[in-house]
Amino acid sequence: MNYLVYQSYGSTDILNECCYSILSLLKHGFNPDKTHIVIYTDRKEYFSFLPSSYITFVEMDAATIEDYKGPHKFIHRVKIKVLQDCSARFTGKIIYTDSDIYFLNPIESLFDQIGPTDFLMCNNEGRVDVVKNNVCKKFFAFLSSHASYLKENNTPIPVNVTMWNAGIIGFISPREELLDKVLHTNDVIFDKFTSHVVEQLAFSHQLAQHGTIHKSTDYVFHYWKLKEFRMVLAEFFAHHLPAHTVAEMILDVDSIRPDVLIQPKLEYESLSFISKNLRKLRGRKNRWKFPPYVIGQKK
Repeated sequence: MNYLVYQSYGSTDILNECCYSILSLLKHGFNPDKTHIVIYTDRKEYFSFLPSSYITFVEMDAATIEDYKGPHKFIHRVKIKVLQDCSARFTGKIIYTDSDIYFLNPIESLFDQIGPTDFLMCNNEGRVDVVKNNVCKKFFAFLSSHASYLKENNTPIPVNVTMWNAGIIGFISPREELLDKVLHTNDVIFDKFTSHVVEQLAFSHQLAQHGTIHKSTDYVFHYWKLKEFRMVLAEFFAHHLPAHTVAEMILDVDSIRPDVLIQPKLEYESLSFISKNLRKLRGRKNRWKFPPYVIGQKK
């Protein structure tokens, strides 16, 4: 059996993202005989409009979530703990997906890319010693200056490690030993370096040590840069629930495609320093705007 796994807890914004992600998945067709959806959540009732026959809920209370965050209260450490639990519960191919994932194609072929030494992550973000964004620069500096510390803690990481986006993680379970190494790597780094993507580097490094990582971008769009989309999702679900069926919502999924709505923001961010600041001077509303969209036209 294939398992698609989400962690979705806390704010309504995150829950809406998860619901929309599932609707975008169902839009392409879904075979419940081959794939089962697993949602780790503290608000099971929020998903009650979705078909229950192929969704399993693993309920997490506040104490469990806090325990999963660890001593430093690192929110993305929860992802590793969820996958440890999931690997112990389910045997088969597992794809973990962040809630802010929009499916571009049917998922079955993505599961086919997973093997004993073939893993999935979202996209290759480049070597930390080459990429010049602030995150990679800081990781490169940390790895360069803490080589002895990492070696002493049984997690040597080369300064040319490749960073992959962890919005998608795919592997065959059970893989307890591998996930234990991911958790150990995360905790060793986070004791000294508190970046918000430490868990991402831990997965990137350990999966690469145990096989080959494949990209998922032909199948998914990860809109982590578009937090403004949460406002659109609130509008989408306010319109559709409780009056409309899942089938009706699926027909309307593409009215608010995040890969389309993000384009003005990407264009704005690609502007030169001067052009960008000229827009800023004209006020926040003049920086960029969503293209027009209409919710509820598909019947």
